[in-house]
Amino acid sequence: MRAATENNTLTVFLEGRIDTNNAAQTEKEIFDAVNGRGDDVQNIVIDAEALEYISSAGLRVLMKLRKSIGRPLPVINVSRDVYDIFETTGFTELLDVRKALRKVSTEGMTLIGSGFTGDVYRMDDETVIKVFRPSISFDMVISLENQKARNAFIAGVPTAIPYDIVRVGDCYGTVYEMLDAKDLVSVIANDKEHLDEHIADFARLVKNIHTIKANITKFGSVKRDSVNALPYLASILNEEEMAKLRAFYESIPERDTFIHGDCHPGNVMVRDGEMMFIDLGTAGTGHPIFDMGSMFSLFVDRADNDEAIAASPVLRPFTKDEIKRIWRVFISTYLGTDDDELIAKAERQIDALATARRLFMVIAIPGSLSPETIAAMKQKLFSLYDSGLGEICF
Repeated sequence: MRAATENNTLTVFLEGRIDTNNAAQTEKEIFDAVNGRGDDVQNIVIDAEALEYISSAGLRVLMKLRKSIGRPLPVINVSRDVYDIFETTGFTELLDVRKALRKVSTEGMTLIGSGFTGDVYRMDDETVIKVFRPSISFDMVISLENQKARNAFIAGVPTAIPYDIVRVGDCYGTVYEMLDAKDLVSVIANDKEHLDEHIADFARLVKNIHTIKANITKFGSVKRDSVNALPYLASILNEEEMAKLRAFYESIPERDTFIHGDCHPGNVMVRDGEMMFIDLGTAGTGHPIFDMGSMFSLFVDRADNDEAIAASPVLRPFTKDEIKRIWRVFISTYLGTDDDELIAKAERQIDALATARRLFMVIAIPGSLSPETIAAMKQKLFSLYDSGLGEICF
């Protein structure tokens, strides 16, 4: 047995067989490592990748450790045979036991979409995989996303359900079974003659999911999560700016409406003419403006930026005129009007929300925004706010 400490986590690596013959010695070694950890170590994890067998005597050692630390004990990288032992004895109910993840390479796969937390690739005709960024936590985001996808499906949201979690290098990935499905971006790009119809169908899909009532205890409030995260922007906002941004968020009506959280065609698959959402890691409840902001960030904020278009698999297949047309068809269909005055008012409100949310990239992806970009975003946001945005018009 060996142990290692990294990022405030002590990992104990179990090896070979643990039974009545060596359980006492294993217990001593584990507790020596745990008791000798530094004050900065906050988490303890058991890595069972090299564990071949564990008897009831070994399981009692882990249970003793679990009781001594007084909190959940993750046991990771457990082989199928060893997992069967944990499951048969009921220890999967007592410990946080996680099977070893199969390893997958994205080499040769087609990138079909990119979002805030990761990239989506087509594995083959039947499956797609979302690869999360290295900084994304398994416990805080990935397992939660899978749970949200199931809850959304139960609530009536047309969504693909993830069925496997894998390792992709240093990252985690979620696999979706999508028999003969195509990503919506490719569908539109290969049938531009009917671009308006495809986007109108997508807008109606978004409008439809915004009629679905969601349980806030299962998804959480997008607005409240945003307000709670505001203190983390203290490094780029002064007190007056922070107060204005807080007031802006507080002015958004709270609703129990289902919100995808990263709503754009790159997170939609099409199978037998039916559109289904993927990538529900940021799903929640709230006002539809939060989903409109995702579309605005892509199809308006970046519409004239050659570099941004080239970097986005969602925008890359389209010309600048087509990108602008996609937004116009989407917003007019969603709002159910061609009234330029009403659309312009909605766009100003959506623009403010989209800009505010982009500021959080400072937290999510440190270094992703230059000081000049941050300054420009702040100037734009507070100019919109100071000019008066009024009550949300949709």
